[in-house]
Amino acid sequence: MKEINRVKKYREFKEIFNHKKFKRNEIYTIYYQKNDVGFTRVGIHVSKKNGIAVKRVKIKRQVRAILDKYLEYQKHQLNLIVVISPKYNTDEFQKNEKLLYDLLKQITSIKEK
Repeated sequence: MKEINRVKKYREFKEIFNHKKFKRNEIYTIYYQKNDVGFTRVGIHVSKKNGIAVKRVKIKRQVRAILDKYLEYQKHQLNLIVVISPKYNTDEFQKNEKLLYDLLKQITSIKEK
């Protein structure tokens, strides 16, 4: 994921969370908001409840890999925050990939007014 496609600032995270549009499954919650930038921007939130720093970084790397595989950054104009549950297991990559893909498919097919 390129640097330009990331949401990093606390103010931006808070704004997207407060927009209160989200989709959820057992591992992921994705908050989303339409933007005017012209491309998709993504933020990833991993809590300390997910484990030590090494494990949290591994989770972020796996989620970024899945996003790069399935998300077309130039096609959609969305801000996304992916919140990862403590139930996330780094050893079950295929299952995690399918769950995130299903949520992304639901969100990107939504037409906002």
